[in-house]
Amino acid sequence: MVRKFTYFHRKIQNMTNAIVHLNWLMVLLSTVIYYAIGAIWYTVLFGKIWARLNGFDPNGDRSGFVQAMIIGFILTFGICTTAGLLVNAMGGCKQWDCFMIRSYALLAGLVVGLVGTALNYQKKPWTLWFIDIGYHLIALLPVCYLMAKYGMTSHSMK
Repeated sequence: MVRKFTYFHRKIQNMTNAIVHLNWLMVLLSTVIYYAIGAIWYTVLFGKIWARLNGFDPNGDRSGFVQAMIIGFILTFGICTTAGLLVNAMGGCKQWDCFMIRSYALLAGLVVGLVGTALNYQKKPWTLWFIDIGYHLIALLPVCYLMAKYGMTSHSMK
């Protein structure tokens, strides 16, 4: 019993240590970058087709828009925090390995699965799949790179 408690206590300490040593300024910067890519993606690049495919009237009611943007920013902050914690959990890997092979591949797989599942059950057209999943795949590139390079304030966490 004591042995199990010690094991879980050590795991909780490791996670707490990872959260404390996460570079929160870099998480915030990554969130802003992710969100900025989304602003360009869903306005200039694909805004009109995305709105049409989702049944939004461009001249329609915009109530709730600010709330949706705030919630979206908070969720994006969660994605960027997860990227930083994943890089830390992989511990001791080289920057390129952490960035491309590990964190990006894992997060990209989750995005394709999670967003794809939601779009599938909502019976959305394939064009919308490419727009929504493509956004996350593009936005994750700088986030994973930044978190692999600058995501931790200390790398002595074992």
